[in-house]
Amino acid sequence: MTQDNQASADKGLLFNTKGKVSVWASQHPYADIPDEYFEETFSKKGTRATNTWSKNYKIRYFVPQQMETNGALEGTVDIHQAAGECSCSSSFIVNLMSKAKKNNMLQVSWIILLFEQQYSVKQSAVSEDEYTTFLGAFNYDAASESLLGEDDDLEEVDNDSE
Repeated sequence: MTQDNQASADKGLLFNTKGKVSVWASQHPYADIPDEYFEETFSKKGTRATNTWSKNYKIRYFVPQQMETNGALEGTVDIHQAAGECSCSSSFIVNLMSKAKKNNMLQVSWIILLFEQQYSVKQSAVSEDEYTTFLGAFNYDAASESLLGEDDDLEEVDNDSE
């Protein structure tokens, strides 16, 4: 590895991939996760961020607008519901549920969805940290049917306002 490549690897890896969503989940009580884990440091005019979570997974940076998180302040929630409240697309849910079941993570305290990213454990050699576990990178289609039927609710609101 050249010195330039080593410097890039030390800063983290890039996993930008259109049409993918990478998902991490936690069963650790949310209240016990230190604030520093999520606190973001911004660069590139506020368009890129890093935090303890991204550094633990060797992610060079993420775009905050492409990240959705959800969970419970106390206890756990069903991962299907948590993911549904983060995404309007059902395109990846079957694969996510399969991975969650294999990892015994059908109930979670927190979920992180990073869109337009295909995180790779093979490249990073990191599948989990103290608080979260990587569940997988899945094909994502923003135009697919809504997970929670929110499109129907929006239509009802539009009809009420006429």
